[in-house]
Amino acid sequence: MNLLKNGNIALAFLLELFSLIILGYWGFTLQVDKGIRVSIGILAPILMMSIWSIWCAPSSAHRLEGLWLLLVKCLLFGVIAYCLFRMNYPLAAIIFSTATLLNLSLSSYFGTL
Repeated sequence: MNLLKNGNIALAFLLELFSLIILGYWGFTLQVDKGIRVSIGILAPILMMSIWSIWCAPSSAHRLEGLWLLLVKCLLFGVIAYCLFRMNYPLAAIIFSTATLLNLSLSSYFGTL
């Protein structure tokens, strides 16, 4: 059981890391002016890091709890899946969403949300 719990914590870390990479890639591949594309490619991951560090990080003074934390995580990861879908990576969006659902379910079960 401990192996499953630690594996889920590692999955959570990978989901968070890939979220930042996907957001940056999404921003840099938008079909808009180059300056806007670069700005979004840099600012979108920074915005996610800011939201995560304020409301989702375990050591945050303003960390949400329970259902609110689950809703914010679902919203953030849902945006990432939507970005993957909009970039024409539907299979990646499905895999990411499934991994997110598995991670959040196990995190709720183990109390590591």
